[in-house]
Parts: sequence; C-alpha cells; structure tokens
Amino acid sequence: MSIQQFSRRYGWLAFLIPLTVAVAIRAYLYHLPGITADGHIFLQIARNIRYGIGLGWQGGWVPPFHSVLISLTSQLPGVADIQAAAGLVSISMGVLVPLVVYALAVAVFNRTIAVASATLVAVFPHFIFMSFSPESEITYTMLQLASLALLLASIKRSSILLAALAGTFFSMAYMARSEGFLVMVMVLALLCLAEGLYFYRTSIFRLSAVVLVAFFVVSSPYLLFLKKEYGAFVISPKSTYVLIWMQSRIYHDNDKGETGNEDLWGLSADGRLKWQRPSGLRDVAAYLMTHPAKSLQVYLHNLSTEMPGNIPNNSGCQHYPQVYPIYIVIPCLLMAFCRWGEYSTQKKIILLSPLLLLLILPVFTDGWWRYLAPYAPLLVIGGCAGIYEAARKAAVHCSVPAPRAAAVTCLAFSAALSLHYVTLTAVAPDAPVSANVSDRLLFAEETQKAAEMASRTFGPGRNYMVRWNKMIYYLDGLWTAEPVADYFSQLQYARRNGAEYIVKEIYADVSDNDLMATPPGIKLAGVYRSERISYGVAYYRILY
Repeated sequence: MSIQQFSRRYGWLAFLIPLTVAVAIRAYLYHLPGITADGHIFLQIARNIRYGIGLGWQGGWVPPFHSVLISLTSQLPGVADIQAAAGLVSISMGVLVPLVVYALAVAVFNRTIAVASATLVAVFPHFIFMSFSPESEITYTMLQLASLALLLASIKRSSILLAALAGTFFSMAYMARSEGFLVMVMVLALLCLAEGLYFYRTSIFRLSAVVLVAFFVVSSPYLLFLKKEYGAFVISPKSTYVLIWMQSRIYHDNDKGETGNEDLWGLSADGRLKWQRPSGLRDVAAYLMTHPAKSLQVYLHNLSTEMPGNIPNNSGCQHYPQVYPIYIVIPCLLMAFCRWGEYSTQKKIILLSPLLLLLILPVFTDGWWRYLAPYAPLLVIGGCAGIYEAARKAAVHCSVPAPRAAAVTCLAFSAALSLHYVTLTAVAPDAPVSANVSDRLLFAEETQKAAEMASRTFGPGRNYMVRWNKMIYYLDGLWTAEPVADYFSQLQYARRNGAEYIVKEIYADVSDNDLMATPPGIKLAGVYRSERISYGVAYYRILY
C-alpha cells in the first residue's frame, strides 16, 4: 500500500497522535492540583453548589462554569473530594485542548498542520501546568477554541445549527472567563465588517445573529444572577474590583494591595462589600482620563510585557519557554500575508482576531502568562502553517515534491520542538529551596492543619467568616468574607450572612485568657496552636 493510499484510508485517525501524546504525558505527570491563592475560590463555588446554596457571593467574583463542572464531577462514584474533582476536570480539559486545536487547524489548513500544531499544544509546558491547576484557564482555552472551530464550520456550511452551537460554546467560554465575551464580539464584528457596506444582507450576518442569540440564551441564568448580585445588568463580574485593583496594583495610586484594602473589602452604606457595586467601561475611561499621560505610559509599559520575548514566566513556570515563542510567532506573522485557500479572510479573522485582546489587556494588567496562554494555540497553528508554507515554496524552487517536503518539514519541526518541551516538563531542574520558600511551605502546612482541626471539631458545612486565605478550602464549609471594618460592623455583617464562626489568625504568645476575653456577641470555641512556628488560629462562635 502506497503512502497516498494509506493516508486516504487511515488519515482520519491522525487525531489519535496528539491525543495519545496528551494522555501519555499527563498520565505520567499526574498529581492533584494544589490549593492556589486564587484557585480556592473556584473550589468554594463548587462546594457552595454541593451544600445547596447556589453559587454564593463568590459567583460574582469569578465566572462559575469551571466550578460547576467540578461540582458535577464530585458527584461521580469514587471521586474523593472537591480537589480530586478539580483534578479530573482540569486534566480532561488539558486532553481536550489538543483535540480542538486539531479540529480548528484541519478546518483552516490541512491534516498535516493539524497534527503538528495539536502535538505541540499537547506538550506545551504551560498547558501541562494548567492541566493540574484548580483555576479555570484550561477550561476557558478548550471552550474558546471549540467555539472558534464551530463558528468556522457554520460559515463553511452556512449552518444555523452549528452557529447556535458556536454561540453555546462562546457562552460557556464566557462563563469560564469573562473576556470570552470580548473575544466573541471582536470576531463577529470583524467578520461582518469584512463583508462590506451591505454586510447585513449576508449569510455571515445572519449566522452572527444566531450566535449572539444562542449566547445570551445560554448565558441568561448567570446574567440574571449577576443582576441580582449587583442590582444592575453587567457582563463582567467583579468589574469594580478590577478598577480598584488597577488603581492600586497597576497605576500605583496607592499601595493598599488587596486583602487589607478597605476600598475593596470595606462596607458600603447598604451593608455590601464595596467591590460588589456595578461599574463599567465609562468608569474605567473616566479614571484613565484623570491622568492621561500616566495612563498612556502605564499602557505602553504593560503592552511591552505582552510582546514575545518579554512575557514574564512566573508562578512556577520560570524554566519554561515563552508562552508566545518567537520561533512560532515569526512564521505565524509571515503566514498572515499568504492566502489561506477558500474562505481565506474568514479563516484569518477567526484564527487571529482573538489576539486583538492583547491590545485591551494592558489597560488592566501587565503581562502575565496565565492571561495570555489561552491564545497561544492560535499562534501555534499559524506558526506550523508558516513552516509548512515556507517549506512548500522552497521545495518548488528546488524541484522537490512540494507537498511531501512541506509535510516532512512541518512534522519534523513539531517533533523536535515537542521533544524539547517534554524534556523541560518531565525533567524540571531542581530549584534550590530558599528560606523564604521553606517558610511559606511551613506556614501553608500549619494553616491546613488549623482548618482541618476546625472541620473535625465543628463538622463540615459550617459558615466561617474569614479573610482571603487558603485555609478556606480545608475548613470544608461555607465562606463569608471578612470585611475591613470595625468589630461591630463585622459582627453585624457576619450575622446578616449567616456566619457561625469568626476565624482569627494569632501569634503563639497570645494566652488563652486573652483569647477568652471576647467582646460582646462572640465566644471562644477552639484554638489551634502550631508546634513548629509562632502561629495559631482562634475560632469564635457567633452568638445570636
């Protein structure tokens, strides 16, 4: 059987290559996701659902779809707890990402480019890292790529059903990370603009309308939840938080940070947390225009940190390559000037226009690979296509069979780079454990022990008022945020939210007598004292 005959008969099974690679490397590296500084809030939403209170106020902090998947997975037989469920969800999404990359690349280019790009994504270190994280980036990546693939398929087939499916996946992507809404709007707007002055008469406009209708129908429960939480229709949760965070951490108008910032966690006149008020683009624009020169300077600086070669690799990924490698970005840029066959303009818009988000993100944040990684597969597809096209053109000038030379070059590029990535991921260099890191690990262990003691003593499902802390997960209960306010305002807020215990971290030299001398309204219920560091946690029962 010739290569051509084999390809025609069995070529449709090519997706098994990146799938096998993705499954194998994740099985080899499998471990439970850690409880990260931001990850515990996704787990708390899943726990809220399990305890029957819905999303809780945390659903107004982050979109809930990733947490809903975790909650559903935790109902499966043999799944021990929420953390294990989060591991199953994230690793499943990590396996699915190369599959949707394959589907999108096949629709845009061909099977060879699809295999090359999907295999690269399967072993891309950042996506392996996210496959073992409790946070939502990996779920968002899969859903966003799937929505783009479905949108392109709906255009090729002029299918209302596929457009409705694309809108559904755009909705789920938005409910995984709120910037998914912006990506959808940019893609649909550019597709319509590309149709010319009378775009409203085209099939693409009709399909875009179907996408939007499906999006808002599927998103309506969450949008109604946000309206109830904020008292107004909003698209992005915690929009006020982002604005306040920008002022402190990005534009450095103050150094209040986050956890002790009364602008965020203080109480407004209606008894709600200050970040729980609606704001929008008008508020952001008004703030930026209060000091336009500074705003422009900060924007340009943040934009520079999103450029390939200059993106910070932090959060445990220091030894990994750039999330936007220059050797992939350059062939992708070159490929942008080539024709991509039938529906060339539509393909380019769908594959590349989501990257316009990189012009919006610098307003709100400096470059962080977690914000940028979901769009890396689009560059990988374009980069592999650029390598393929360059090899094809070179082969023509060298009198070599162009398709075969292009395929071999593209696959060899992917294989060599994949091997390099696997080496980086599977054999990570041993970083020296500094005293600072060792102290943080010790502190994390003690907070876990303190929370587990409370869970054993008071039972699961209790409502604790506690400041932002990883111990929230190990308390195995409900979480009422601790506001930055005086004691009696805190107590009133706790009672209004049904809290049963107030959690206070203490130093070990605080005596039991001091702890028992409580103000009115609370009573000491338990104390954890570390035997290794000067640290303890006091639990006070709220008297009603």
